[in-house]
Amino acid sequence: MTAPNVLFLAIDSLRADAVFEPAPPTPNIDRYATGGAAFRHCVSTTTSTTPSFSSMLTGCYPPKHGVRGLQGYRLASSLTTMAEAFAAGGYNTHAEVTGPLLPQTGVLRGFADANHRQGYKVPFFEWRDSVTDRMHSYVNPWFMLLHIWEVHRPYRAPPDFTKRWDKAGYHAAVAATDEWLQPIYDACGDNTIVVITGDHGEDYPDTPLQQKLIRLARKSRKTLKLKRWIPALDQKFQSLAVGHGFALHEHLVRVPLIIAGPGISPVVVDEQVRHVDLFPTLCDLCGLDTPSGIDGRSLRPLMENGSLAEEPAYMEAVGVKLEGNRIVGARTRDWKLLRAGASKPALYKLNGGGSPNEKRNLYSRYPEVAQPLESFIAQVEESTIVTEDAPLSVEDEATIEQHLRDLGYL
Repeated sequence: MTAPNVLFLAIDSLRADAVFEPAPPTPNIDRYATGGAAFRHCVSTTTSTTPSFSSMLTGCYPPKHGVRGLQGYRLASSLTTMAEAFAAGGYNTHAEVTGPLLPQTGVLRGFADANHRQGYKVPFFEWRDSVTDRMHSYVNPWFMLLHIWEVHRPYRAPPDFTKRWDKAGYHAAVAATDEWLQPIYDACGDNTIVVITGDHGEDYPDTPLQQKLIRLARKSRKTLKLKRWIPALDQKFQSLAVGHGFALHEHLVRVPLIIAGPGISPVVVDEQVRHVDLFPTLCDLCGLDTPSGIDGRSLRPLMENGSLAEEPAYMEAVGVKLEGNRIVGARTRDWKLLRAGASKPALYKLNGGGSPNEKRNLYSRYPEVAQPLESFIAQVEESTIVTEDAPLSVEDEATIEQHLRDLGYL
């Protein structure tokens, strides 16, 4: 058999429970999950899009790849990207992306063609027919990154396309996205490895009271023009409606990861895996060389019912609303340690993926658990790659800032 094609589908804001729980219905994704490797405990490196993709596409944590937020950073040129590795291995590389994944960030380096489409004020799945047509023209073997925005808030699912911010609206967007992706899956053909994941999770109000508070805050900001007159209150109200990027809660860092296709047998993996593992795993599956010095490792042993020694996951929250005050963390299946600035670290018991307790700080009670996780964070933070990359130009900075403003981040 010839080298397999690869579809890397990243559904923005897709939570793990949106795929691995009964609701919402996702029959197309379920078909790949039951027919391939379903990783039920995959951890996103960050809860913001651009740095998350930087980790997936380099296999490195943020201190090494250099992208620590949505603006002001460019991917380190000294690192080999996934697209560059596949291109060197004889693949034709294509990217279809949206949101903040602009070429100015360096994240799209290595793609022979990269189409960035508008993520706001556009019809639901308006891009699908043109992308499907281009897929039919791809020359084998091909590697394609497809990043889609339909699950990102505000949720506007058919048939009424009304803007929503609640759980029901999110579930409707996920279910519709799963259905409307069918032509993309059909265009892949049989000799294609399909990867499905989310770049991070999502936060939405769970109760009617929370929904009312969000609506009140949104109306107050608009009517009273709080950003102009009381910026601090405006920022506080705005934080109520932020869907991700502001924290490292479980529903923000746990995402689905599914890898299915030729040569991949059905398996459910309950061990913790990480987004940085995706790059070396795909290289392994496609017979390509994995760059040295990356933070991830191939998950192929787990896909073949083998085992791997447990390794922690490093995480960052670097959302715009944190104003540069990032939150860093380390996670295992049982524990999560978080550190925000000079404040006391927090240690939470996750109970092996069962019912996590993210309200009770056990840092003082379990120093023997906290210390190795703190050491791991320090080790990752010391792995910074020194580069001589030129800073972003004034023009590039302005382009990214305007785009983030259009998307509602600023």
